[in-house]
Amino acid sequence: MTSTARPTAPDGLAFRRLVPGLLRAGWDVLRRGGWRLLVVYALSQVIPLALVSPLIHWMFTQALASAGAHAVTSEAITGMLASGISVTWLAGLCVVALLAVSLQLSVLVVAVDQVRRGAGLRPRILRAKLLSLMRRLTRPGFLPLGMYLFLVVPLTQAGVFSVLTHSIAIPNFVSGELLKSTQGTLVYASFLLVAGTAALRYSLAVPLFAVYGVPGGKAMRLSRRATARTFPALLAAGGTAAAAALLAGAALVVLTILPTLAADLVYPRAAAGVAALALGAAQITGVAIAGSLVLFVAGMLLELVDRNMPRLGLDGQSGERIAEPVAALAPPVTRSRRKVTAALVAGAAVVPALILGLINIPVMEGLRDVPRTLVLGHRGFSGGGVENTISGLRAAAAAGTDLVEMDVMQTADGGFVAMHDASLARLAARSEAVADLTLSELTSITVRDQFGHADSIPSLRDYVLAAREAGQPLLIELKLHGGETGDYVERLVAELESLNALEQNIYHSLSLEKAEELKRLRPGLYVGLTLAVAGVASPQTTADFIVVEEASYTPAVRESAWADGKEVYVWTVNGADAIRSMLRDNVDGIITDHPYMALADRSSMGPGEPMSSKLYDAVMRFVVIF
Repeated sequence: MTSTARPTAPDGLAFRRLVPGLLRAGWDVLRRGGWRLLVVYALSQVIPLALVSPLIHWMFTQALASAGAHAVTSEAITGMLASGISVTWLAGLCVVALLAVSLQLSVLVVAVDQVRRGAGLRPRILRAKLLSLMRRLTRPGFLPLGMYLFLVVPLTQAGVFSVLTHSIAIPNFVSGELLKSTQGTLVYASFLLVAGTAALRYSLAVPLFAVYGVPGGKAMRLSRRATARTFPALLAAGGTAAAAALLAGAALVVLTILPTLAADLVYPRAAAGVAALALGAAQITGVAIAGSLVLFVAGMLLELVDRNMPRLGLDGQSGERIAEPVAALAPPVTRSRRKVTAALVAGAAVVPALILGLINIPVMEGLRDVPRTLVLGHRGFSGGGVENTISGLRAAAAAGTDLVEMDVMQTADGGFVAMHDASLARLAARSEAVADLTLSELTSITVRDQFGHADSIPSLRDYVLAAREAGQPLLIELKLHGGETGDYVERLVAELESLNALEQNIYHSLSLEKAEELKRLRPGLYVGLTLAVAGVASPQTTADFIVVEEASYTPAVRESAWADGKEVYVWTVNGADAIRSMLRDNVDGIITDHPYMALADRSSMGPGEPMSSKLYDAVMRFVVIF
């Protein structure tokens, strides 16, 4: 009988040695690179933001224009995909963004490598590296790595951040729906686990490509091999670095608010100015914290590559590293020169902080206004009953919501029920579809949610009558499952008129056709168009307001809608900071699963609110803490 000994990792790759080794490497990068590396990081964010973002925006507007649209709607997206010219613009946009992100992150890794080698951040060397990277980025073999950097890394926020990809995320309306069932939660968690694992397993591909000149596809394969045994150590070290950054961010929030809190107590008239200056300092410091984490992670990845070089067949190779005597690159620094440098660095940090502080003064003054924002319960209030049921409606009314948002679907026999899902799988554990069952069949079915609530599916008639009894106005969504009758909108209007409830409520739909048909049939109704994806501008429509998904909401869309005389509602806004941010923006309405929270926040805002509270919201909005 023979036994096979399990191969052991080299001593330098053992978990107990590797974790502290990676952390030391990251810290050494920050210690040795200091403010110079942070300047490189800041430039790597500012330049794409100033040059690439406007180019991407212009290319997207050209894609829209080629499809005969000027704003993003479901119809506009369909039109763009059907237009060869629009598709060409979109493809070019993706190429520009992919190359910009890849170059941005690769340059950061190269800069960190220069610091690790003691070569300093000499512009000549960085320029030569930049030109070399630009050539290699255009080769076909780079595409797998580019897609990893452009999609996988932003989705998981795996310690490498770019202003060009910060909006790439799973939309809240998708994740929110998944989290409303056990099965959906498992699917969502599994996706995050797989994506996060992939992000870490391929994380060494960037230094292999940028520093050692390994082609993109091969760099990914080598990274997967190198992290096969070191994955736990990389995860532990990365988690430690992220935790340290979060603690630094929390400390920044506290230190930012304290001076304004003191002003609130001692001299309230000066609180707005103090808050503005504190916010400017926090913005600069927040960038430094984010940059430090990125550079720290880059140092860890380069250290892990160096330790794996023999296993990867790269031992003794220097790739495209430019070998120059360290002494020639880093002459001795005198004490007086250090003092001058420190003074210049301090000035370089203080000046932009002061400029931002002056810019922030009108921002802080503007936060004195009382929000006019309406609070709408999303499908009722899930804290008191199943969504789109009468118990959920009554719970929302008891919470004090201004309106309740609900969904109406047509049944097989032409009736209407309050229901969001086209299938009964999530709420009733049944395989039937709403479109295949009659009104009486559907209203006899019991639905249950993840909180243990149970109720029956209500007919539209019963739901509307219960809303009237509770004194609760409704935002009724015309929800489509694809099997509606041709006179769907006419039948809905007739049923609501028979209940004397048509003009007492307002309406919206994801379908531009249905929203505008309803507006055409009854011009006096208040009708909205719902946008699952927005951007650029408000769409041209006869609808009175737009309902924008939270991830797609932008000030540009809001201002465009207001300029067109349309109100702006945002859905589904559930995060505490997101709710307060929308209230501060004074959007016309927020649709939320937590109406009690939004109502409490709204009532606390206004002229009598401490400036420190307003500053907290501004910090959480303008300073990104990773």
